[in-house]
Amino acid sequence: MTADPFLELDGLCRVFPAFELGPLSMSFQAGHVYGVLGPNGAGKTTLLNLITLQLKPTSGAVRNRGSVIRWGDPEWKRRFSYIRERPSFYDELTVRETLELASRLYGRWDATLAHTLVGRFKLPPSQRVGRLSKGTKVKLGLVAALAHRADLLILDEPTAGLDPTARADLQDTVNELVKEHPALCVVLSSHIFEDIEQTATDVCILRQGRLALEKTSDDLKRTVVYCSIAAGAVAPSSDLVLQWTRRNTHWLAVRGDSRLDRDLTLRSDHVKAQPDSLLGAIYHGTEHSHVD
Repeated sequence: MTADPFLELDGLCRVFPAFELGPLSMSFQAGHVYGVLGPNGAGKTTLLNLITLQLKPTSGAVRNRGSVIRWGDPEWKRRFSYIRERPSFYDELTVRETLELASRLYGRWDATLAHTLVGRFKLPPSQRVGRLSKGTKVKLGLVAALAHRADLLILDEPTAGLDPTARADLQDTVNELVKEHPALCVVLSSHIFEDIEQTATDVCILRQGRLALEKTSDDLKRTVVYCSIAAGAVAPSSDLVLQWTRRNTHWLAVRGDSRLDRDLTLRSDHVKAQPDSLLGAIYHGTEHSHVD
């Protein structure tokens, strides 16, 4: 029997006067990093707020291991850590005092792990939080999340505003933490393709409140992109990941080494493209897509 996913969205929907998210149905597994992409206003933060009980859904449900998470469920709130783009801490407290406060707020706290992570991330225990860089604040949030044994780690734009070195450091940190804590599920929302390319095991793209694409990173890495000026020249196929039209050019993303890939290679009216970023090409393709 297949185990229930760690987290499952079942027809989840939130309606606002001028925007609607969903309905979304998708699942999240422990040991995976889910990269959530989408333009401003696509519903990324709304989705995260629904999962973390910051917003009530209009309809649908969020399930943990098959059980519906009820509004305000205190047990669920203890099982996740939500680190926003601008981590919220008391600026006047030191790193040590911040973690001491966190240890009193959470029912389960691993002081040994917290101490180990402070050393690993080279956090200055006596430094006031208000004087830390954004990247260091995010790492402080990671210490608190892991020390209270969170099962779900949500990162909302964690590398926005960081320089390339700090961004790469944070990407490496996320990868290492998932390897060391296989029961951890990470949901990372970002506008930066490199964040997703370097960390995500699964990619979800939101457009106008809908799930435009959901693929594993391995599947995307095996995807091949073709361009053509011949509209509608390819029959529907299970090997077709996505197709879109932009500036009178037709684009196809197909499964690499599939029958369709081999057929297109032999056709003179289709040319294999070499985008700088495969994920970037597919992301922009979802904006103009006419095939799910």
